Amino acid sequence: MEVTPPLKTIIMSINKILVHTQYYENYAHYEGGEHWKKKGGHTFSIEMDADLLLYTDPAEVFSKMVESQNSDLERFKYLDHEIQFHTPTVLGTQEDYIKTNSELNPELA
Repeated sequence: MEVTPPLKTIIMSINKILVHTQYYENYAHYEGGEHWKKKGGHTFSIEMDADLLLYTDPAEVFSKMVESQNSDLERFKYLDHEIQFHTPTVLGTQEDYIKTNSELNPELA
């Protein structure tokens, strides 16, 4: 498969890519079996030129990369990815959350 432009181009900018996965645990490992149970999500990150995602199949590549993290005890399945262009803004603290919840639900305060 020929890719245009070549992947060995000058890197323009580096972004953090967040790769979201489903996390599974093998509950039967110590008994010598397999019983995979979903245990929530897990996020991997990779820093790279996000333009590369335009000229490749990121779902295929990230799926293969995530697969390499699997073991007999835990497994990851690629779900999706996002480009993180900026550092997230802090929304608040636990105290802010509790205060806001108390304002919205005074009967629970």
